[in-house]
Amino acid sequence: MLKGELTVATTLLLVVFATCGRTQESSRQFRYSFAVIDDATRLNALTAPIPKFQNEVLLEPALSFRIDTRWSLVSSLVGVADTHGDTHTKLRVKETYAGLSAGDFDFTAGRRIVRWGTGYAFSAAGVLDPPRNPTDPTDRLNLNVGRDMVKADWVRGPHALSAVWSSAVLSQNPTTDYANHDTTAFRYNVLVRGFDTSLIAGKDRGGDSFGGLTFTRVLGDAWEIHGEAMWREQAALLMGAKFTTKSGITFIGEFFTPPNIPAYNEASILPLTGRQHEAFLGMSKTRLRELPGWKQWDLAGSVAANLNDRSFTFVLDAERRFGNHFSTYLHLEAPQGNKTSQYGATPYTTSSSAGIRFQL
Repeated sequence: MLKGELTVATTLLLVVFATCGRTQESSRQFRYSFAVIDDATRLNALTAPIPKFQNEVLLEPALSFRIDTRWSLVSSLVGVADTHGDTHTKLRVKETYAGLSAGDFDFTAGRRIVRWGTGYAFSAAGVLDPPRNPTDPTDRLNLNVGRDMVKADWVRGPHALSAVWSSAVLSQNPTTDYANHDTTAFRYNVLVRGFDTSLIAGKDRGGDSFGGLTFTRVLGDAWEIHGEAMWREQAALLMGAKFTTKSGITFIGEFFTPPNIPAYNEASILPLTGRQHEAFLGMSKTRLRELPGWKQWDLAGSVAANLNDRSFTFVLDAERRFGNHFSTYLHLEAPQGNKTSQYGATPYTTSSSAGIRFQL
């Protein structure tokens, strides 16, 4: 898509959103949001032939339309303009799906982001989830793309059953294992003695069947534990915990041990390396202090490590809000390790990103 076409399309979306937003009826609900992000990145001590300075402008419109709580249409797009070197534009369809609710059943068809995993930085059982990135677990630029699927959900009391068939025909991730195959999956969710538990089973087309379970348990007012166990060619295990202090500081820790197969590991992991053992530790605080000038600040720091090759990455995020629509942020990464390790193979010594975000 050309830059001019992207600008015109975005303008038309804004006009339609604003018009429909003023003409809601009692049986119809229309909601929309729009965000613009200008993100600038500097890579230090590069060892690869890529630009040292990179800049992206992202346009992110989203809408949802519902009729009588039965019919729904949801769409979310991301237009990206890369302005390092020549200007290149592209359009990502994050989600676009239609839904129907009938009694205890919900049906959806289209591209949708589904998250079955309970992990924060990693996932063993997220067979339909977008790939987790431990250096950016919150997807700060909102670039995750869903999978094309037909999904049916049945909910009654504490029981919930989901059946999904996902197609890879229109996948926008052809160079990764995510979404490059057809998948049939089932999930049964139930609350048992305070444990939010799910059983997952299915099969990838041309691959083996898989099966596993997930759980989440809240303990008191401060603790939450979660875990995932999965058999997908080989066993994968995730254990994690979250602790929140009375002052609002949140700590998250996770241990993840996946087999070295494409479904779990990046291309930077050598094929003969074997089973991996990874860890994540993060600390964050929103509204740093309840004082003027401090309530608008959010701060987070984390470290992601591969325990096999002893490589790791430090990550720091800071955000400052200005009113209800504007914010600025800073994102820093500092990978460490030898050149053949997971994080040491990163082609720069440090990465620093700064940006401004406008959202409606």
